[in-house]
Amino acid sequence: MNDRNMELNDFLKKYWEYVLEQNPAFATYIGDHRYNSRLDDLSEVSIDKQADHIKGLLSEAENMDESILNDDDRLNLHLIKKSISNQIRMHTFKTHYIPLDQMQGPHLDFPQIIEFHPFRNVRDARDYIARLHAYPTQIDQVIELLRQGIKHKITAYKKVIENTMVQVETFSQFTPEQSPLFTPVKKLNNILSDQDLQEITVAIKDAISSHVTPAYRKLFDYLSRDYIDRCREKEGLWALPDGNEMYRFYAEYHTTTSLSPEEIHSKGKSEVARISRGINEIMEEVGFSGTIREFADYVKNRKDLYPENGDEILECYRDILTHMDKKLPDFFGHLPKASYDIKAIEGYREQAAPAAYYYPPPKDFSRPGYFYANTFKPEQRPKFIMEALAYHEAVPGHHLQIAIMQEQKEMPDFRRHEGSTAFIEGWALYAEKLSREMGFYQNVFSEYGRLLMEIWRAVRLVVDTGLHHYKWTRDEAIAYCRENSGEEEHEIEVEVDRYIAMPGQALAYKIGELRILELREKARNTLGPSYDIRLFHDRLLEKGALPLYELERIMTDWMNR
Repeated sequence: MNDRNMELNDFLKKYWEYVLEQNPAFATYIGDHRYNSRLDDLSEVSIDKQADHIKGLLSEAENMDESILNDDDRLNLHLIKKSISNQIRMHTFKTHYIPLDQMQGPHLDFPQIIEFHPFRNVRDARDYIARLHAYPTQIDQVIELLRQGIKHKITAYKKVIENTMVQVETFSQFTPEQSPLFTPVKKLNNILSDQDLQEITVAIKDAISSHVTPAYRKLFDYLSRDYIDRCREKEGLWALPDGNEMYRFYAEYHTTTSLSPEEIHSKGKSEVARISRGINEIMEEVGFSGTIREFADYVKNRKDLYPENGDEILECYRDILTHMDKKLPDFFGHLPKASYDIKAIEGYREQAAPAAYYYPPPKDFSRPGYFYANTFKPEQRPKFIMEALAYHEAVPGHHLQIAIMQEQKEMPDFRRHEGSTAFIEGWALYAEKLSREMGFYQNVFSEYGRLLMEIWRAVRLVVDTGLHHYKWTRDEAIAYCRENSGEEEHEIEVEVDRYIAMPGQALAYKIGELRILELREKARNTLGPSYDIRLFHDRLLEKGALPLYELERIMTDWMNR
C-alpha cells in the first residue's frame, strides 16, 4: 500500500470514528460498545457543530490526489466525498427541524435500544440505566428543534404528528413493569447475583418512572397542546421553504440517479400499466371478470387466504424461508455466514408499522439479523403476499445482501454499514422477482401476491412524486393507491402517511430494481455462453450497496474484462 492509499485509509478511519462518537446508539447497534452509556446529542448546537466538522473533512478529502490511488481506494474516495456532500446538503435544508414522525425518531428509536444494547454484566446494566437517565435531555432537545421548526416554517404534516402522538401517548401511560424498557431485567435474571439483580431492578424501575415516562408525557403534552396546531396543513414538501428544491435533492439522493420527479412519475405510470396486465392474466386464469380493485375485494372475502392469528403468520414465514434456504446455492456462489431469525413487531408500534422490515446483525454477528413481521390485525394480512415479503426482507433479499456486505472485511466501515437505498431496496425487490425464477410462487394466489407487491412499488413512484411534486392531497394519493392496487385500506393509509413523512425514500425500490434487471440483461447479452447467474450475483453484491451510477460502471467494466 502506497503512502497515498494509507493517507486515505487513515482519513476514512478518522471519519468513521467521528460518526460513531457522534452517534453512540448507532455505535452500539453495529456492535461497538465504547459509548454504551450515552445517547445522541440532538441539540441544534451539536447538529451545527457536526455540519461544520464534516465540511472540514470534505475539504480534506477534496485535496487528496486520486490519480495515484488504486482502483478500490479511488472508489472509496468518490463515495466518501458524495456521502459527506449529501450530509452537508441535508443540513442546509434544516431537515433536523422535523426530528420525529410515526416511522422514526427518539420516541421509537429509544425503546429499540433493548434489542441491541448488551446485557452481559453489571456494567452493561449500569450503562443502560445511564441511557434511561439521559432520555429526558434528548426529549428536551427534540422539543426545542420542533420549536425552531415553527419559527422557520419547517413543520411536519398534521396527520403525521397525529399518528406520532398515539405512539408517544402509549409510552406515557405504561407502568414501569409494563414498559418494554423494563424487559432487560428478565435478560439479567440468570446473569447477575441476587443482590446485583435486586439493585439493578430497582434502579431500572426508578429510571423509567422518574425519567423516561415523564419525558414521554412532556413530549405528548407539547405535541398535543402546542405543536399540532402549528403543523403544516399541506402534505407535500413543496409547501415548505425551498420545498421543491428539497424534493429534487431527495429524489436524487434516494435513487442515486439524475432522474427528475417528472421522469420518475412517468416511469411509475408505465410500470403500473405493465404489471396490471399481469394481474389481469391471473384474473382470467381463475375465471374472474372485473377490475383489479374488484378482484382484490373478491380475494378479501376468501377467508382461507387469511391467517387466523399472529402465530400462524410467523409459522408461515418460517416454512417459506426454510424452503428458500435450500435453494440459494443454485443461484449464489457466495452466501452469508450470518444467520437470521423472525420476530413479531412489538405491540407498542405495530399499528403504524409496515407489514415487515429487516434489522441487520451487528458487526461481530453476536446476534442474528431479524426479519420483523407485523402481526397486528392478522385477519387483514393476506397469506398470499407472505412469500414475496419473506424473500424481500430475509433471503435472497435484505439479509443475504446486507450480511454479505458486512462480511467484507477489506471494505471501509462506512461502506459496510451504510449504502445506497436504491441498491439495498432495489436488490430486495429484484429478489422477489428472482424467487419466481428459482421455482417459487407455485400457488396462483402467491404469484398474484408477488404482482401486488411489485405494483405497489410502481404505485409508489407515482404517489410519492404526486404528493411532493404535483401537490396531490392525502385523499388523492389514497384514491390512486386504492384504484391501482389490491392493498388493504389500513395498509394504504399507513403507506401514504409513510411517503408523506419520508419524502423520496419510496422511489428507491423500483428504480433500483429496474437498473439491476437492465444490468443482468446486459451481462447476459455481453457474456453469451459464459454468463452464469451465480457469478453475476456474486459480482453485483461483492462491493456493497453502491450508488447505481457506480454499480453500472463497475459491472460494465467486469463484463468487458
